[in-house]
Amino acid sequence: MAIGEPVAHGAHPTTTDTIAHTVSEGVSPVRPAVKAAAPALVVALALAGCSGNNRDKDPEDGGGGEDAASASQISTDEVIAEGTFPYAEHKGEAKIEVNGLTVRGDLMQLDFTLTPGTPSSDADSSPSIFNQLDASTSGSHISLVDMENLLRYEVVRDEDGEYLQPHVNTELTYDEPHVLTAFFAAPREETSAFDVYFYGFDPIMDVPVQEER
Repeated sequence: MAIGEPVAHGAHPTTTDTIAHTVSEGVSPVRPAVKAAAPALVVALALAGCSGNNRDKDPEDGGGGEDAASASQISTDEVIAEGTFPYAEHKGEAKIEVNGLTVRGDLMQLDFTLTPGTPSSDADSSPSIFNQLDASTSGSHISLVDMENLLRYEVVRDEDGEYLQPHVNTELTYDEPHVLTAFFAAPREETSAFDVYFYGFDPIMDVPVQEER
């Protein structure tokens, strides 16, 4: 079943433009998970009951599989894109480095390093993704926008409905790097790059897609 049509260039999605497709639950409308508007179609896929390589499919046709059970070893030696983002009230900033955006069968693995800077004032004694980045307690915290095909991908969910992304309560240490991973459905064959939205910040543009070696 088709779950929607890509929106036109320059259009901004509304709640009715945002559709989540889960294999086990069918189709239901949801609210966008990122704060920044983008011309896109949100796709959240359950991992249960899917098979086959997804590189030659539309994202809404399905994806995921048992190969998502564990992330491949992450190397932080390579940084393919990065951005620095202000905290709320501009009391400091966090640096995010993208170490890889790699297609692994039916899935795409996003590896990144988050380094939260020490706030200039009111530093939290127990910083976490939730309280330092103003992250939501539900939904996908990261999304990938394919500007060529006008599609947006959200983090996939496992068979229990849990998003395969860093937990919102992940503890952080100021000025220390934290290596993290999230999983998405594999993109279309022709997709070569994504704009990556982390935690509602402005996007890191044109992050290249890599194939697993």
